[in-house]
Amino acid sequence: MSRIRRLEEISLNSWPAGYTKFLDGWVLRYAGGYTNRSNSVYPIYDGFEPLEQKIKEASRFYKSKGLRTMFKLTADSKPAGLNSVLKEMGFEERDRALVMTRAIGSEPHDLSDADVASRPEEEWLELFFSLNSRARENQAWARKLLSMLLPGSPFIILRKREIAVGCGFAVIESNHVGLFGIAVRESERRKGYGREITEKLLELGRQRGAETAYLQVDKPNESAISLYSKIGFREEYQYWYRVGE
Repeated sequence: MSRIRRLEEISLNSWPAGYTKFLDGWVLRYAGGYTNRSNSVYPIYDGFEPLEQKIKEASRFYKSKGLRTMFKLTADSKPAGLNSVLKEMGFEERDRALVMTRAIGSEPHDLSDADVASRPEEEWLELFFSLNSRARENQAWARKLLSMLLPGSPFIILRKREIAVGCGFAVIESNHVGLFGIAVRESERRKGYGREITEKLLELGRQRGAETAYLQVDKPNESAISLYSKIGFREEYQYWYRVGE
């Protein structure tokens, strides 16, 4: 199994969808339009049906849901050459991102100044929605998907001077921990709080037996990439979306 496919499987398990349909090696996901990851085709396994037929069937599925057809692609997408075929069919590329990973060492990190919960409590949700416009605009689906995360997923609020300055959450799958939703209030940025939240989530993953951490960051977000690189994350691979009608 390729490393890319393994991490794609882990991310599928870590971030849910409201409905999943399997199509000859492809995984079609739907969640009311909230997040690209939960509303796109994951072409991660080889199939046998004609490619054009599969693309048309996937398009019919998303059209029935009121969404444009979206493929989440990597260098390992199946079949080989799918990206070129979709491009020729008019599917536009958008939202290229990096998957970054790092090993989790044995040295513990300080968890002070952090409130940790095993589910997204209302205060955490309110802070998360205030910092994430896409989640704020689709709160019903955001709440639903967050409630569906794997058991033991820690949610944290970072407090400074008794003020909630940022938040994040982690999902443990096998010996991997995925870091998600890391955000800091605009007035509290450039104070090292993003790094602190990241390190605390790494510690929570370590305590739960994770050996490798991963996160996903948009390629244009150079400041975040720089921050995560300083913490020891390295690019594992890139993914991007192709969107049709």
